[in-house]
Amino acid sequence: MGTSISKSHNRIVHGWVKRALALLFTAAIFSVLIFPSYVTANAGANAGSNTGYSTSARSNTSARNSTGTGEGYNSKKVVRVGWYEAAYCYTDKFGRKTGIAYEYQQKIASYTGWEYEYVEGTWPELLAMLMKGEIDLLSDVSYTDERAKSILYPSLPMGTESYYIYISSDNLELMDEHVLAFNGKTFAVNRGSIQEKFLKDWAKDNNISIKIKEIIDLSADETIDLLRKGEVDAYVSLDTYGKGDGCTPVYKIGASDYFFAVCNSRPDLLSELDHALISIQNEDPFYNQRLYQKYIWSCNTGIMFTKEEREWASAHNTIKVGYRDNYPPFCYQENGELSGALKDYLEYASTSIEGMRINYEAIAYPTTEDAIVALNNGEIDAVFPVSMSAYDSEVSDMYVTTPVMSAEIYALVRTGEEKDVLTADDTKVVLLTGNVNFDNFVKDYFPDWEIMWDSPLEKVYEDVADGKADCAMVNGYRITTNDRLRRKYELSLIDTGEEMEFSFAVKRENGMLFSIMDKTAGLVQEAAVDTMLSRYNNPITKVSFYDYLQDNWSVAVAVAAVIVSLILFLLLTSVKSDQKATERQKLISATELDPLTGLYTRNFFFAYANRMYKENPDYRMDAIVTNIEQFHVINALYGWDFGDTILKALGEEISAYIGGTDGIACRSQADRFDIYVVHTDDYEGLYERLQGKLDEVSQNVSIRLRMGVMPWQKDLGPVQLFDRARAACSMIRGAQFKRLMVFSEEMREREILEQRLLGDLRYALDNNEFTVFYQPKFKVQVDPPKLWSAEALVRWNHHELGLIPPGDFITLFEKSGQIEQLDKYVWNEAARQIAEWKEKYGVIIPVSVNLSRVEIFDPDIENIIDGIVEEHGIGRENLHLEITESAYTEGEEKILEVIESFRRKGYHIEMDDFGTGYSSLNLLSHMSIDVLKLDRSFIKDIVGEDSESKNVRMVELILDIAKSLRLVVVAEGVETKEQVEFLKKRGCDLIQGYYFSKPLPAEEFEKKAF
Repeated sequence: MGTSISKSHNRIVHGWVKRALALLFTAAIFSVLIFPSYVTANAGANAGSNTGYSTSARSNTSARNSTGTGEGYNSKKVVRVGWYEAAYCYTDKFGRKTGIAYEYQQKIASYTGWEYEYVEGTWPELLAMLMKGEIDLLSDVSYTDERAKSILYPSLPMGTESYYIYISSDNLELMDEHVLAFNGKTFAVNRGSIQEKFLKDWAKDNNISIKIKEIIDLSADETIDLLRKGEVDAYVSLDTYGKGDGCTPVYKIGASDYFFAVCNSRPDLLSELDHALISIQNEDPFYNQRLYQKYIWSCNTGIMFTKEEREWASAHNTIKVGYRDNYPPFCYQENGELSGALKDYLEYASTSIEGMRINYEAIAYPTTEDAIVALNNGEIDAVFPVSMSAYDSEVSDMYVTTPVMSAEIYALVRTGEEKDVLTADDTKVVLLTGNVNFDNFVKDYFPDWEIMWDSPLEKVYEDVADGKADCAMVNGYRITTNDRLRRKYELSLIDTGEEMEFSFAVKRENGMLFSIMDKTAGLVQEAAVDTMLSRYNNPITKVSFYDYLQDNWSVAVAVAAVIVSLILFLLLTSVKSDQKATERQKLISATELDPLTGLYTRNFFFAYANRMYKENPDYRMDAIVTNIEQFHVINALYGWDFGDTILKALGEEISAYIGGTDGIACRSQADRFDIYVVHTDDYEGLYERLQGKLDEVSQNVSIRLRMGVMPWQKDLGPVQLFDRARAACSMIRGAQFKRLMVFSEEMREREILEQRLLGDLRYALDNNEFTVFYQPKFKVQVDPPKLWSAEALVRWNHHELGLIPPGDFITLFEKSGQIEQLDKYVWNEAARQIAEWKEKYGVIIPVSVNLSRVEIFDPDIENIIDGIVEEHGIGRENLHLEITESAYTEGEEKILEVIESFRRKGYHIEMDDFGTGYSSLNLLSHMSIDVLKLDRSFIKDIVGEDSESKNVRMVELILDIAKSLRLVVVAEGVETKEQVEFLKKRGCDLIQGYYFSKPLPAEEFEKKAF
């Protein structure tokens, strides 16, 4: 028997040897004969396996366990929620519930721990049930005073929706732009809905008589069927049917916020709902907008083709589009026909008008410039791709549509070039002759550069290599296509951080065509365009086997080593090992795995982790999150294949780490990995292990890893643990040296405090918890110094937490976008106080108030402040507006425009924290201000007349400049007599600081001032 087993084993081993040798021989033949063409044909496809480059910027990451217990809630509540089949909540073809309301409800459940019991009906039926207390919660309920008597509304809405009149797509009579065409027509609308009120108001405003058919027990789709059958002439509903078959929107009649409404008898649900909504908004201020974009914007309801546009399209059946040839993946010829993303786009555009087809004839031109010349000669109707500013399009007598495609732009520079071409003033860029798009791009983003032209493309690369130019330009989709030239001339890539957007251009005299093409551009979703570009994102030039080996010799050596290792492994593997491997492979195949790294997919990972936690909640498991910094840049510079290699290596190292434990891991996003592993104290060791692996595979490329950790904590499930681990990982972003952070109780306490402060802001404003203090400013160029004006500073006396330092809430409200509420309170209170002192003492004391960058960009800001000044009867010159210097870093033109407008009206403008910004002196040369406030950081170094620090010399310089510009200077943070004397002697006008007075409440300020 032993001999038999031995012979059997020998036969198996000999069989493996034969197969291994055959495999080696086949691999060698395959590599020599087939591999180069395979690389060429599949370069674009392989790039798709690494999603890091294309999806990391768009991914949404705040996932929670929709059925888990919300933090702070120890028991689950069953909530009866209304379910109506519409765009907000519907069942897809696979029987899965989905929609904006459904997804929002699951998000809420992650905070409240609610379990939902779905009650089906039409929306009007469910609204009636909510008012009777037969259900607890209903989505998409607009606010009315009448409804508020019967149901409860939370403090925050789900979003804002619009209401449209829809008609049958073949009803040309009602497509007429004159509303009188609707006189006497029958409109279907949900009974008791807000859109019914808007419809009646619209009819009244337009002086037309209409018939209304109130819908009670029909779904939205059933109501649209009435429209298709001609039983009603129009249907008024939400902005969710823009792509409904057979129906077309023709008029928008209104818009309103919509809410989750709660049954009157369930105030306990309302408080929990409010907490959840506020937490969601604090965590992700754009959550509502993203849901709306995901489920509603795709409908494109606001895009309507008029009767005149349809008639024009019928009369002009063929539109000639000139395009730049040899410009993959956007547009190029293949077998004499148009190919590329433009081909797919035009096919879509040809059927964009319901019930019609427009034929697009594509004509190739060597350059975009040649196509524009043909447009001006009347040979074609439109040009693509065009990228130009509104001014350039006007000068060129063209209209440019909404952008339909875009690409990131990179600069090509000599490898090892130390000169920073992106910021240098004397950069010379060489562009391909006829490429007007890059000409416009450089003028828009790098106006100080000198432009030169050359052709063909290889000559452009040669100019950079020879030093005739400092750089050339290439868009992100063309990096792979032109990589052979880049390697030949030893050039490197630098990300400009900007995108070029591509549009269609038409002659201004052809306004009807422009309108049609512009509306069509608005119909195409960004995801669809990305798909078009990805489909054609393949290199056109072939890569020889020699080129491949030259550029990838290390990979070739590694492949050979792997093959040799594989042969040795096969020779030494026993029958038993083969059987175990087969069984293990079957098990893995039955799970959901990430095809690139072999780790779990995100959904399966969390399902598995939740099950592990549920079965053994006291088993100590840590949550670890890792991210590769700037991974999309790595993809762009070194290619998707290199990026895939990095991800695979990291995945393998994580697999090896968890292999000896009960841990699991997943690639949860493009470059983010989640690890659920038995508790350890050696996080630093794990970080060094993973970073070491990246260093090993990346060779001379610097790749850094970030790691956030949330250690095991009793009663916290995987979702909560990973939320905090992600938060810790995110906090590392921007840190120069810190790469590992463990979530601490201090972080948690800070997080809880910030959420509470954000949630309590409205209560604090309504209950006068904020108090405005006034810090005096003294004029020191008179003897004795005289109180001249004041600065308004806010203090918060919280009803439970007591006095909260401004540093704990001012920055928080700025980041969350809620600072406007607080600032408006301060403006109003300061203006009221100025008026009160004037009436009481007959003296005007000007007060400075802060104006944030966010508020400057509010289009209604001037009306708001004018209204406050007029309401309290004070002069505009009495309310000084302070703007921090750092506010000018972006949108400088707009800010200067607003400031100039305020000054023309008589307001005094003060630049706060002067000297801390990056462009102070440049700004002073062309901005309208009255006062410079010298930042306290410069004052602290003044210890006497002989002070010699750089900051002291800077103070002297600033005072000299201000004097020459006739600007008043206020020094902040002055605390000593020596500082006062120093500043006074050098011409400083006003002084503010503890030397004269700390900030005072109004009644104490009065005693000092009057």
